[in-house]
Amino acid sequence: MVGPGGRDGRRPLRRVSAASHAPAQLTYRRPGPRASRGIILPTDHETSPQKLLSYPSAPDRGRTTAPQVVISGLGAVSCLGGSVDELWKGLLRADARPAAAPDDCGLPQQAPVYRVLDGAGSAADDGEAAGAGQGGLPGRASGLAIRAVGEALSDAGLPDGLRAETGVVAGTTLGDLDMAESGTDYPGDGSSSSFRVAAAVAREHGLGGPNLSLSTACSAGVYAITEAADLIRDGEAEVVVACGADVYSRVALVSLVRFGLLDPELCRPFDTARQGMVTGEGAAAVVIESAEHARRRGATVLAVLEGAGWSCDAHHPTAPEPGGQQLLRAMSAALDEASGPPGAVILHRAGIAVNDKVESAAVAAALGASAADVPAYGIKGVIGHTAGAAGLFGAVAAVLMLGHGMVPPNPHVSTVDPEFPLRVPVPADGPERLAEPRVLVCGTGFGGNNAAVVLGAAS
Repeated sequence: MVGPGGRDGRRPLRRVSAASHAPAQLTYRRPGPRASRGIILPTDHETSPQKLLSYPSAPDRGRTTAPQVVISGLGAVSCLGGSVDELWKGLLRADARPAAAPDDCGLPQQAPVYRVLDGAGSAADDGEAAGAGQGGLPGRASGLAIRAVGEALSDAGLPDGLRAETGVVAGTTLGDLDMAESGTDYPGDGSSSSFRVAAAVAREHGLGGPNLSLSTACSAGVYAITEAADLIRDGEAEVVVACGADVYSRVALVSLVRFGLLDPELCRPFDTARQGMVTGEGAAAVVIESAEHARRRGATVLAVLEGAGWSCDAHHPTAPEPGGQQLLRAMSAALDEASGPPGAVILHRAGIAVNDKVESAAVAAALGASAADVPAYGIKGVIGHTAGAAGLFGAVAAVLMLGHGMVPPNPHVSTVDPEFPLRVPVPADGPERLAEPRVLVCGTGFGGNNAAVVLGAAS
């Protein structure tokens, strides 16, 4: 797996060609076996001669001997409800709209937010759920994560006897920041709230395996899936729960307003009238295990992790690298490992025009000539941008698409962005048939953190 700032010898680098920094110039050429690969980078922001960074080819290690990794359980708590079933029904309805934020945060008007409703995890309910009988840990993100993981463990039918060795990888951007904003302190060592979510989940559900928290901004959910898979492939665990959680934050909301990144009405990622993102909150989880372990315990396999890729462009603290080379690299790495082309793509696309353009060009280059025939889906149009949970919501949606054989329509699309290169299903057309049994899920984040996975249907 290619990580930020490095490369794994198992996955030779791909060739990316760009005549300039303009995203539309990106192309991807699928290399032949053991071919020399490289990255072509422009020397400046103008159209100019290109510099080829060549790397020697490396043997293709690990793909035939590493254990196959599968998904056996799903969990979700969102603005659509407190279960995976409610999430899927809401995706098919494609009519969710945000409500006003709980307070004005000192802004001229209250911003819209996709909030989790009472009964699906209210602030009070989640605080009690997270802290009851545990000597603390009452944060709201932890509470939502606990609920989502509980559903995923139940869905997977994982017996109590296996939980002591089960790991947790949690992706979050802000963790239980609501506690700091409300003046509530953590007991104990006072460590960062972002690194309490995984601990709270493990404590509540008795999960005694490896315990990790990842905070690669809004790509943390996809990273959590890949890290969980690596723990299994490296023999450190046979079952790992990957979860993501983030909740409403006054600090985050005001910061995004100051950056000029929020749409004042709703999230409409594929519409020409989009003006930015709308924040959301929630938690999603998947139970990941080796295929052999799932077979031994008679588990129902819901999906297979067919491919994964990471990259980091390190271009800017918040803005994407304009050429999109490293985002393309992550997507292409995941697609190269997959057994075939994707039948749909769940994009990170959040409604921020400059980010959307870079991602659009990268996915078009990764898919090549077939791009115009592949349906695209933007889950943020239904549940908002759930930050560290976004990639895991995308993964849960992908597994549901594979299981139902269909792609839900994208909401709030009056006029499709004419520059978007993939097909955009809309409510007037209803759900679309999934033509190939694989879904590409993409995640990007501040700091240039990119990640992508391909999930395939269970055989």
